[in-house]
Order: sequence, then C-alpha cells, then structure tokens
Amino acid sequence: MVQLVVDSGCDLPDELLRKYRVPVLPHSISVGKDVFGDQRNPAQMNHFYSRSLVDRSRVVNSGPAEEPEIEQVLAELVQQGQKDIVVQTINAANSPTYTNALNVARKLGNDSVNIHTVDSHTLFSGQGLLALYTLSLIQKGLTGAQIKSRAEEFGRKIVGYAAIQDVYYLRERGRQKNEKSVSWLKAFMAKSLSLHPIISMTYEGSTVADTVKTYDGCTRRLFELAAEKIQAGGLLMPAIVVSIAGPLKDLELTPGFKELEKVAEAHKVRLYRSVMSLSGGINLGPGTVALAMAAK
Repeated sequence: MVQLVVDSGCDLPDELLRKYRVPVLPHSISVGKDVFGDQRNPAQMNHFYSRSLVDRSRVVNSGPAEEPEIEQVLAELVQQGQKDIVVQTINAANSPTYTNALNVARKLGNDSVNIHTVDSHTLFSGQGLLALYTLSLIQKGLTGAQIKSRAEEFGRKIVGYAAIQDVYYLRERGRQKNEKSVSWLKAFMAKSLSLHPIISMTYEGSTVADTVKTYDGCTRRLFELAAEKIQAGGLLMPAIVVSIAGPLKDLELTPGFKELEKVAEAHKVRLYRSVMSLSGGINLGPGTVALAMAAK
C-alpha cells in the first residue's frame, strides 16, 4: 500500500494523521533565538497559540522542512519496507520544502523504491483537503504514480479562503514571503475603515475575494461562501477542511460556523476541524480562520 507523507503546513486533525500513520515533515519555527521543528504536536500547538507567541510584538518566523529532516523521515520509511511513497508539500511558490523533498526523493529512490513528490499548489487547509483526497485514493489501491497524477489534477480544483483579522500583520509577513495579494493601499484602507479581507487561494495564486467591515462579519461571509457552494451542489468532494490560528474550541464560537455546520449536515458534507499549522498562524496572523474545498 502507498505511504503518504505531508509537511507540517498540512491542516488536519492530529487524530486523523495518527489513525492513518501519516508522517509529518517539520517546518522550522523560530521565536526570538529559539528554533524548533513544527510537527503538528497538539500540546506544542496549544502552547504556541495560548501563549500568544504569534503577534506583532515578537520576532517569529517559519522556515521550510530542510533536506536532512526530510531524509531522516523518508529513510526510516524505506527501512520499514515502504516501497511506494507519496510526499505532498506546501505550495512551492511559497516555500523551498517541495524542492528539498524532490532532492531527497532523487537521492533515496531506486529501482525498488518509488518516491513521488507532489507540489500541492495550495496552503494549510487546502493541503489538508488534498491529503484527505489522497488517502481516499490509497484506500482504493492506486499506485503512487497514479495517485501523484490524480492528486495534481485534484489540486487544481481546490480553492482556499482565509478571513484575516489583522491585515497589517498579513501585509508585513507577505512582503517577507513575496506575497503581493494585499497591497499597502489595501492595508491602509482596511485599517482606516475597519475592513477585514477574505483571501482566496487557488492553483493560480491568491487574491482578495472580499472585504467586510468587522471581523465577525468577515468570518460569517467566509462560512457563507462555503455554504453557498454546498447548497449549489458545487463540491467535487463532500468534505471541507476548516482551521483556526488559535485554540480549536474558539472555532465553535466563531460567528457563522454553526450555520455552516447545519448546511453541511443537511447535505452530508463532512467538516474537518483543525488547529492551523504554526506556519499558517505565523504567516496569516493570529485569529485567522481558513477553509478549503474542491469546487467545480
């Protein structure tokens, strides 16, 4: 059976990753002079968000999963007898993790071991949705080569949305990552008029899908976008991944979420709730709520 590997940018519940034994390639996180690997450990993530380590007052950065860490994970799988491995990473345009994984795959792969690398072309909750789709293909018995092809095709249909609480935080992080979806002017307007953007992320890049006054209104609109797509029968997969850059319990209290739950239940669409990866929280800002779906 094919073995799936993801990086720590992939927003999925910890219990699901453990159930399917999906290894996580750690992005590096630095808080001041302290550096550690993000492995989506629930206790670590809870500590990070509950201590408000993501805010404007701290020097916090995220880095890619480096080749030595990737090689350690993949070599262990090979030693365990895995012969067909699919590695899915965060969007290569935003991180060198994909290139690092590709280099390791070339090094470790041989006539008897196939390691397939997949650039998800998406981020965070979008990565989570792609991983769910991939796990469904594994359960059907497809080969790694078949899964790579189908996953890359499915990834082009994924659309992610993120409701941004602090637009100035997003702009400053975006400038460091060469992300230009929120210009200085848009940031100024958001500050002046108390507007909060909803960022849309697709295979082709990211843009501002909407701006809403008050953050409560912004999250309501975010969940309305998903509910409208469900009601229109526009989902290619009956699943939506929702993540929050904060404690998971806060998601239940987020304006608009309960309404989305009702629509999803009525249409037999499953919602996967997840704490946002530390990389996601660092780059999108504290309090950010994101979701992803695959749409026609």
